[in-house]
Amino acid sequence: MDERKWAKVPAIPADGFMVDMEDSVPPPLKAAARRRVVDYLQRPDYFDGRLMIARPNHLSTEWGRDDVAALADAGATCIAYPKCDSAEDVLEVQEMFRSRGADPDIFAAIETARGLLHLSEIAAIDKVVSLGIGVGDLSADMGVPLFAPDGELNPVFEVAKAQVAIAGAAYGCVRGDMAHVPDVRDLDDVRRRYQHSHGLGFTMGYAFYPPHVPIINEVFGPTTDDIADADHVIALYERAVADGRPAVTLESGRTILVHDYQKALKVRARAAAVAAS
Repeated sequence: MDERKWAKVPAIPADGFMVDMEDSVPPPLKAAARRRVVDYLQRPDYFDGRLMIARPNHLSTEWGRDDVAALADAGATCIAYPKCDSAEDVLEVQEMFRSRGADPDIFAAIETARGLLHLSEIAAIDKVVSLGIGVGDLSADMGVPLFAPDGELNPVFEVAKAQVAIAGAAYGCVRGDMAHVPDVRDLDDVRRRYQHSHGLGFTMGYAFYPPHVPIINEVFGPTTDDIADADHVIALYERAVADGRPAVTLESGRTILVHDYQKALKVRARAAAVAAS
């Protein structure tokens, strides 16, 4: 655990922080990481009151049950559960929390082929508020390369990402993705890949490399132009409905229908949420 890097965390302009006990922690440091996570769960001021998401090891590992017990006793309100394979998998960890008096929101990480097959059942579980796709672990689970020869993601992961985005939207979950790039310092490439994820239907991004955070905020947070266009669409459509018309056709040829109105309302709601955070 690098204390120099840890001291910089509060200054990162993120909406939330994952305090991790899983992949970022080598086995000899698991117990120490658990103690540190529990400590910082008692210190929300360290992150200026922003969302703290605790990630335990999976219950199937030698550390998972101790992690969950410690998080439950510490009163964790939000967890990221890794490598969710099925509804039963998630319900088991949820029952363990509840047996100890805790009931956190769950960010379900879809990182295995089995998890993809059981997406709908996982997304439908009470308190599952987010679906995230982890294509790095998925590539290991499937035994396929993460990248194609041209540096783009293996095309099979486009299918996986679309499945997660669709299932998340169907069940009202936040959908999270990470930009996997051959060079984490290539910020133009990072921006392009997050823009692609946003276009697929993901609603947030996450990163382990701090310079990516401003790009995530830029891509997933509505811009001034986005908000202005949403307000324009909302005003035009509501005026049309008040006049008994189901659509608006502008001089430019653009047609504003109910789905445009619904998307504009979501942009407005997102802008309000960002302003309130």
